[in-house]
Amino acid sequence: MFSISLLSCLFLGTVPALAQTGGERRLSPEKSEIWGPGLKAHVVLPARYFYIRAVDTSGEQFTSSPGEKVFQVKISAPDEQFTRVGVQVLDRKDGSFIVRYRMYASYRNLKIEVKHHGQHVAESPYVLRGLKKNFQG
Repeated sequence: MFSISLLSCLFLGTVPALAQTGGERRLSPEKSEIWGPGLKAHVVLPARYFYIRAVDTSGEQFTSSPGEKVFQVKISAPDEQFTRVGVQVLDRKDGSFIVRYRMYASYRNLKIEVKHHGQHVAESPYVLRGLKKNFQG
């Protein structure tokens, strides 16, 4: 069955990525990229966001989805017992993702971890340090 589909792909002029590379492309957590305004403490938006770009072990960017659940994102406030943050990881189907999060409380410090199979991606974890409030009575 596989040989028939491979022959039809070759006849039509398209070669699947598996045939081109001799194996499945592997995502590289170290080479993948993370950037955006949601990684800066001074940017205040109702819903914050940042981007993830999937890159393989040879340094080539993915141009199609490497999988919907390939990145795990955890956002926590290390100084607090509970963290109320809603997180969405949106697959753009072009090798990039938008991570959108909304905080339901104010936190002095926020820790953003992005992982792939338990390994940190790019410069993860990111720590956003807020302004310390000095209350004087």
